[in-house]
Amino acid sequence: METVIQVQHLKKHFGDLQVLNDIDFEINKGEVVTIIGSSGSGKSTLLRCINLLEIPDGGNILYKGTDILSGKLPLTTYRSKVGMVFQSFNLFANKTVLENCMIGQIKVLKRSKEEAQKIAMQHLEEVGMQNFADASSTRLSGGQKQRVAIARALCMDPEVLLFDEPTSALDPEMVGDVLEVMQTLAKEGLTMAIVTHEMQFAKDVSDRVIFMDKGVIAEEGTPQQIFEKPQHQRTKQFLSRYFDR
Repeated sequence: METVIQVQHLKKHFGDLQVLNDIDFEINKGEVVTIIGSSGSGKSTLLRCINLLEIPDGGNILYKGTDILSGKLPLTTYRSKVGMVFQSFNLFANKTVLENCMIGQIKVLKRSKEEAQKIAMQHLEEVGMQNFADASSTRLSGGQKQRVAIARALCMDPEVLLFDEPTSALDPEMVGDVLEVMQTLAKEGLTMAIVTHEMQFAKDVSDRVIFMDKGVIAEEGTPQQIFEKPQHQRTKQFLSRYFDR
């Protein structure tokens, strides 16, 4: 199994608060890893460190064996390979849906406008947003924005997509549409790491589940192991809120 990202002894502080403490884990090609845990357990910070939106205080992050903290790999190149979908969408408000999906391809991947447009339309169709190509991104619902954000990330041909609570800012009736898109991507074999509060989704799509608690990985295993036979007391407490045991 090819390891795409390897996190070794990762540490992160904000002032006196230790948010990540000696984190070790890897993401393998074609794998869907979900990261669950209470708010404040360090889940989103871990993803933000992997994408270097936060700079770790210690440890290594290897992308296909290269330490991304060493500066040997240009950040824009790395981020095109390891894409991120945010809870707040982060679309460009002054651009149309199509332009949002083309700009990174043209600027970072140096694709022609024609090629970028063709690829953008393919991915917009994949997420069911092709009819909104010419719409202003500000005129979309939250669920539509998130599907465009996913299409935009896919346009960069990422090796890995990181999802930081992609449904947490959505109205309940829109959550299903976004999860459906993600489920399809999982079936197609896209490598994904997903921070989520959607436990049923995590149970259904994950190859591996990581439970974080107070900045450490308290438990990790298959969905069956974590959801049906959790070993750690904190995991049991956390899951009892979602599933009647």
